[in-house]
Amino acid sequence: MHAAKSAERAGGEALPVWPLALVAAFVAVLIAVPAMAWSPHWLTRLSEVATGTPLAPAHAVSLGLVLLLIARGVLLRRRAAWYGLVALVVLGLLAVVAGDDAPWRVPLLAAVLVGLWLERDRFPVRPHPDRVRTAVKTGAILVIGAVAGSVLVGGVSVRSVRVVASGLGATGARIDGASWLPGVLGLAGAVGLLALVMTLLAPDPAPPPGDEDERRRVAGLVAHPGSDTLAPFALRRDKAYVFSPDGRAAIGYRVLFGIAVAGGDPVGDPKSHAAAVQEFLELCRTTGWRPAVLGASADLLPEWGPLRSFGFGDEVVVRPEEFTLSGRQMRNVRQAVKRTVNAGVTTEIVPERELSASLRAELLEVASGSLGGAAERGFSMNLDELLTGYHPGAVVAIAYDEDKKPIAFQRYVTAGEGISLDAMRRTPGGPNGVNERLIVEMIEYAGEQGHALVSLNFAAFRELLDAEERGALEKAGYQALHLLDPLIAVESLYLFDKKFRPDYKPRSIVFRSWFDIVWLAAALLTLEFGRTKPAAAPEEAVTEPAHHYSRY
Repeated sequence: MHAAKSAERAGGEALPVWPLALVAAFVAVLIAVPAMAWSPHWLTRLSEVATGTPLAPAHAVSLGLVLLLIARGVLLRRRAAWYGLVALVVLGLLAVVAGDDAPWRVPLLAAVLVGLWLERDRFPVRPHPDRVRTAVKTGAILVIGAVAGSVLVGGVSVRSVRVVASGLGATGARIDGASWLPGVLGLAGAVGLLALVMTLLAPDPAPPPGDEDERRRVAGLVAHPGSDTLAPFALRRDKAYVFSPDGRAAIGYRVLFGIAVAGGDPVGDPKSHAAAVQEFLELCRTTGWRPAVLGASADLLPEWGPLRSFGFGDEVVVRPEEFTLSGRQMRNVRQAVKRTVNAGVTTEIVPERELSASLRAELLEVASGSLGGAAERGFSMNLDELLTGYHPGAVVAIAYDEDKKPIAFQRYVTAGEGISLDAMRRTPGGPNGVNERLIVEMIEYAGEQGHALVSLNFAAFRELLDAEERGALEKAGYQALHLLDPLIAVESLYLFDKKFRPDYKPRSIVFRSWFDIVWLAAALLTLEFGRTKPAAAPEEAVTEPAHHYSRY
């Protein structure tokens, strides 16, 4: 049944809408251009095929702009764009019935109306109720404001108030009142109409984050043996969810600027990943969101079908069964670990839910000092609720100085495939090598617990940073990364991770079209570098911080 449904969707998507969008754009130009003083006479006569009678220049320009917006809406398969085209054709037929247009246009308009009706199923993106309410309110405010202004300051009598509609439409009809009133009303009408059309053609607003029941389901999927190392980050409390039809896989996502960004691969049973992807794409199709993925693995790229993708770096992973401190290549790590031992640093690994209130408070001070008081940030490889015990399966590696005071910690979260580093915080001025010490301790711990992988960080643009020979463009890119490193820490993080001789898992950005690239970049940068409020220290000890996940 699901396969048949997918085939039906694919068939609907295969039907092109660009010919109709092209016709709408052509009609828009045909209407607007003759309003210009330099347009030839024959073009004016040709435009009357679309308008029936000559339009006032301001009316023609505003109508042309509206049609251009509708043409774009047609490309995006917006049902509101289809409504707009139908409304314009119906208005043309009514003008003929009223005697304002020539009767010969009836067959043409009727044929267009029938064609639009037959094509209605190609426009599945219906306007969201919130958008409709906003459009109605905007239209009402515009009309009420125009009427009130025309009567109070425009010199229009109450009996002649009906002429305000002609003024808003910039039809060129005579309006009693101040000489400036027609121009002001025409401008207000044009701006208001464009705002209404843009509102109705906009994609759905961002959905609220998933509720506790959904997050509980996702937590169970994260624990599935086939889940990816990025799976735990689907539990961020700011993410919404879409599930595969059988409920055995899910995708966590956020919507910004009309871009629905999924964080990594689907979580749960790999056999249901493809179905979860199709549900996500179907959701985007019906809401008008543009789909994107930040951190898609190479294995799942084929499941995203016609979407485009490009690699932007690699996830840094270490295999505990292969990891060793022996050998010349690991000399720097050995020395770092030895320095901390000589400095009297001790460590322990504690489940986050077992942290005492006093220790949690001390660790939050370390986190605040490490970030200089700034808030947490991240999306695809960062979890929220730092040290609150909210998320299940989180463990904390802690380093203490000689006085048994915490000076650094790292939080890791478990997934089906392994364990992933979430946060790495260190007191400024603490002993060098503490972070290396904690990573080594955690790799050993993961091996003892039977985890196949430890995911450390993300190495953005690794191939560029690792290249021994670079072309002119690559050299410019490398210099840019080097100069920006104090802000984004791309190069320094790569060099830090490289010391552990890790493996790399390529990760890609998946997106719909290159035309989306500006909004895509804005959404991804906001998600990754926008800051979230840090967790506050609890007033009382949390004895069962993960009680809402009954299976943990």
